[in-house]
Amino acid sequence: MHDFRLYEDSVISEINRKHKADSVLPNGFRYIYFENIDSTNKYAKEHAGELENAIIAAENQYAGVGKNSSHWWSSPCQSILATIMLSIDLEPAETIVYPLLVGVIIREVLAEHGVEAEVKWPNDIYIGGKKLGGILCETIIENGKTEKLIIGFGINVNQTKEEMTLYNMTSLYEYKGIEFNRCELLADIIVKLFEHLKDSSSDNTKYMEREVNSHLFAKGLTVTFESDKRYEGTLTGVGEDGALLLLTESGMKKFISGKIIM
Repeated sequence: MHDFRLYEDSVISEINRKHKADSVLPNGFRYIYFENIDSTNKYAKEHAGELENAIIAAENQYAGVGKNSSHWWSSPCQSILATIMLSIDLEPAETIVYPLLVGVIIREVLAEHGVEAEVKWPNDIYIGGKKLGGILCETIIENGKTEKLIIGFGINVNQTKEEMTLYNMTSLYEYKGIEFNRCELLADIIVKLFEHLKDSSSDNTKYMEREVNSHLFAKGLTVTFESDKRYEGTLTGVGEDGALLLLTESGMKKFISGKIIM
């Protein structure tokens, strides 16, 4: 396979091929690249005081984590492993929708590349019934306001079917049978994300709700949901606050945390 390393020059060149990077990226934007790192999110948190708006990209993470500190497996130079650091001024409650917002942004980019994916509540990307990627959003709060938003995401891109079978996941290469340019995909995600960040919080909430409900994994199916206890019901969608809506025998239940178990 070709070696599309996620070098700064390569990714910015892809942005400039379709747009003007200066018009897309915020002032003071920094691109930080690692061949190998424990966790891009961890790096962002440790350097939050010196970073305003930045992306940290890596070819390999040896201590990557997902939601609830679950381990995130990746193979070197085959995935997109990145964290976007944003300086913002939002109420903490306003950031709850960001994992789903980023999920539908990534889903939209994949659709532009011929891949129809779904968003699995609350923070995963699925294709063909298997996990393709995950999102981990964290915040830094000062004086009751969210000062920094840390958006980590991992996407399996060019791994083979044999690699993916070991972990019961899938990759774009396995799904489509063709190699993808990781630099182009990352560039398109960055552009799409910063385009949406120019919109108001209310507009992004409406966009999230509409797109998630249009492309929600297992929507309309009977699922088991694990929260304070196990529930069974029909997954009907998400609300404007990103909460999952589950129709049970005792009525509609609303959850802001938990896990779907098929």
